[in-house]
Amino acid sequence: MDALNHVIHEWIIQLGWTGDAVLRLLLAGILGALVGLEREVRGREAGFRTHLLVCFGSALVMLVSVSFADHPWVASGSYSLSIDPGRIAYGVMTGIGFLGAGAILKQQSAVRGLTTAASLWCVAAIGLACGFGLYVLAVAAAAMTLSALWLLHYLEAVLPRRRFRRLILRCVWHERCLQNVTQRIESLGISVEDQSFQRTVDLLEVDIELSISYTDANRYEEAVESLYTDHECRLIASHRS
Repeated sequence: MDALNHVIHEWIIQLGWTGDAVLRLLLAGILGALVGLEREVRGREAGFRTHLLVCFGSALVMLVSVSFADHPWVASGSYSLSIDPGRIAYGVMTGIGFLGAGAILKQQSAVRGLTTAASLWCVAAIGLACGFGLYVLAVAAAAMTLSALWLLHYLEAVLPRRRFRRLILRCVWHERCLQNVTQRIESLGISVEDQSFQRTVDLLEVDIELSISYTDANRYEEAVESLYTDHECRLIASHRS
């Protein structure tokens, strides 16, 4: 890797500073676009253009920061001027948090966009690496990010995962209706985490709200189907929890 990195830098030196800077920006745009393409295909909140611009902009900020530090500033004899080239980069990683927060959406009790926000943070770091001239590291980081987003998505699909939902059922009121419904749900292989009920105005029926969890989606679908057709205790609503 060190040898490859050395060869790349030796070749890029021949392009001059401007050619090197343009190449860094192009690489940042390509790597950011690749990560954004994965998000675009999955229909996420921040897609192709957003990731491209974040990565490209981060690289540009790093180039400006390095140039700012290398600029021959004139100092008087009474003081010396010291520039920290990483100061602007710190601001990028802090500021990207606001953009990432905008990609996180809360829909009722479900939260979406966390992975997209994390991918934006990663492409910002990849852009900074490109802007600083860490070509091999930037490509490796982009490959790892894509692997985490694309390949691990299929791995998650086969892993046992506990899901949570809220069910609202309407039943005929009697003293043991809550206990009977809970036992029935648990007999289908679904765990009841919490329960509450509220009787209707005429006091003849009761709305039972259950917080459930399950790992087998097929069992859950079977339970829901049976409850939809049950006249004594019918399912009237199902929400993600």
